[in-house]
Amino acid sequence: MSDGKLHIGYSMKNNEEISLPLKTLKRHFAALGASGSGKTVFVKAVLEECVREGVPLVLIDIQGDLASIALMGDKNTVEAKGTPKSYWDDVQKQAQVAIFTPASTKGIPISMNPLKEPPENLEHEDFIQAVDSVAEAIASILGYNTDKGKGKDVHSYLYLLLEAIWEKGRTINSFTTLANIMLEDTEFLDQSAISILKEKDKDELIKQVRSLTIGTDSLIFNLGMPLDIERMMTWADPGKTPVNVLYLNTIRDEDTKRNFIADIANQTYNFMLRNPSEEVQLVFLLDELAGLVPPIGNPPTKKSIQLLLKQARKYGVSLLLATQNITDVDYKSLGQVGTWALGRFMAKQDIEKVRAIIEAISPNEVEKITSELRRLKTGQFMLLAPDVYDQVQFMRVRWLVTNHITLDEEKVKRIMDESGIRNRFPEPNFKRRKPDEPEENEQTLEEELQEDQLIKTKDELTAIPKMSEVKDLEKTLEDEPIVLSIEDISYQLDLPEKESEKLVQTLLKENKLEKEEIEGVTLYWSKKHEMDPSRNIVGPLFRAHLEIPKGKAESIVDKNIPKDLWKKREIIVDNKTKLFYLPLWRISTVEIVTETRGGGLFKKKIAIQKEVKVVHYVNGLTGEITHLEKDKKETSLLFKKSGIQSKKDINPLGKEIKFEKEVLSGLTAADTPPKLNREQAKKELIKLLGAHIDKDTISSIVWFPIWSFTKWDEAKQMNSYAWVEGIFGTYYEDNPLN
Repeated sequence: MSDGKLHIGYSMKNNEEISLPLKTLKRHFAALGASGSGKTVFVKAVLEECVREGVPLVLIDIQGDLASIALMGDKNTVEAKGTPKSYWDDVQKQAQVAIFTPASTKGIPISMNPLKEPPENLEHEDFIQAVDSVAEAIASILGYNTDKGKGKDVHSYLYLLLEAIWEKGRTINSFTTLANIMLEDTEFLDQSAISILKEKDKDELIKQVRSLTIGTDSLIFNLGMPLDIERMMTWADPGKTPVNVLYLNTIRDEDTKRNFIADIANQTYNFMLRNPSEEVQLVFLLDELAGLVPPIGNPPTKKSIQLLLKQARKYGVSLLLATQNITDVDYKSLGQVGTWALGRFMAKQDIEKVRAIIEAISPNEVEKITSELRRLKTGQFMLLAPDVYDQVQFMRVRWLVTNHITLDEEKVKRIMDESGIRNRFPEPNFKRRKPDEPEENEQTLEEELQEDQLIKTKDELTAIPKMSEVKDLEKTLEDEPIVLSIEDISYQLDLPEKESEKLVQTLLKENKLEKEEIEGVTLYWSKKHEMDPSRNIVGPLFRAHLEIPKGKAESIVDKNIPKDLWKKREIIVDNKTKLFYLPLWRISTVEIVTETRGGGLFKKKIAIQKEVKVVHYVNGLTGEITHLEKDKKETSLLFKKSGIQSKKDINPLGKEIKFEKEVLSGLTAADTPPKLNREQAKKELIKLLGAHIDKDTISSIVWFPIWSFTKWDEAKQMNSYAWVEGIFGTYYEDNPLN
């Protein structure tokens, strides 16, 4: 065990130990740095120290790398890297790690619990905040935008209804119960409150609430133990430290993921109201804050996390935060943080944002710190801890005693199977029934199928799939252009693979699916979406309108052929000119821009931030980003992968492109299949620009025209080549198709 201090690293000046008193975490801690700076390793070092201090942990694992805290590193390597062996012994002896997997049984299945009532005997202000958070979370889960219009009305209606229900001491144990109460809401609300929603809007709301109890959507609310922070604090053996990892890679939908995080934050808030403490009693980690607390917009996570940042220190709950996208985080929220670790930043706008933080904490060291941010190496940080150190501490993070790797779901399953921790939690209920229906009223599978006259004997029960599950699969494949294997379908619907095969066969017989075998795996997709998975084409296909005809392209090449006195060195070989189509991934991103409005005589300028969607095109062969270079005479289209310091270095192709009608017949002979798939292209964009992908827009392939020319050099008796892109007429001597 340690002595109340968290040993996080060593001074780069004199190699002395850098430590933080545990109590400093009460004012929260944030690690900032670009991708690869080592900020996740930094926060894991803090987590290991909290384990040694016996402080329970709740870790929101969005990337899959926090779960590896369950794996001890090599003890000899730990010592060789300068971390005392006793730290390894402490963590190995002290930590008990549970990895929870929403909507999945790979780890310990856990379900959202948004209808849990606030603690009793709260002060009125705390009760209002708790109810409001639940109402906003439910509205967001149902897909309403609570900032305006109908979504705002739904939020208000749900708030008044929940407040009345809980003030009367009633319990809501399911969404079915909530929907039934809404049908009889006059028991709880007066007419003025009821009239907030029009009758048709309330009917739609009830329908939406009931939809959460059926199909794959219901897994997030019904599979596994309900989310319970108090249970997470107490499940470990006496004297052990419970480490609770919420592994969110099992949630495929980003909106659902945010709703789950909001529910965790709300449950943590309710827990601390019931259990106030003067000492640090719980550490809550969010490893990537961007998108959860944005400067513009109000996702369900924003209010919940802001409430924790504002209130948690009074109750002994500490927030550890990390992000590489500082510009996408609300500045006022970060103002609640007391201790900062700043890693390497390269982008000018990120450094300017960090400058504002430094000015508030350590104004005398602004220039010293900002000038060093670009020079820091991986694992090197500048620690700003005004409660502990008078000056910024240039430090390197100590070596971890646990492994730092990214875990997939199969590795998570293996860890939980081998640890025996799974046995400490109730087995999930796999009995197939309509969720939330009372058991005594449920209809057996046999009765349901007999009603539909699908079977006559019990022997046939296992041969025919449930029609509701067939519809679930059909809807899953129709809603989005995706290809799935039997294993994927089994996972999505939480069914055995044999049952999934029967569902697929049913849809194939109804001529609703396409299939293709690729590298030994059979893939399926809806006939409503044009796919060619063997050539990496998944999703809608578009063709850019050709603006440069062949004759004009030849003129451009001709102008670029050098002359010897009056004679050109090369001639264009006519019969070898070809038109190719280069695959570009069209990816929509979201950026925060600041506009200045007002100004003039006696008027103050106002800076307003807003979200702007920016479309980028990524070369599907090379991962390069398209860039427009403009001068007075012409516009050139370049492909860039180097020399990019920030988004300002790229002038995107954006909307300056016209499309022909959507391509429905797949690839033609002129189309070059992409080497990068959709996710790889997105990763390249994120890596090169630090971009934030617009989750609401499906990335698609655009076929971009490129003329290819062969030239003959009579003197050298050899061919050479040139290319002209078909939109702006840019001339290339390096092949853009490579």
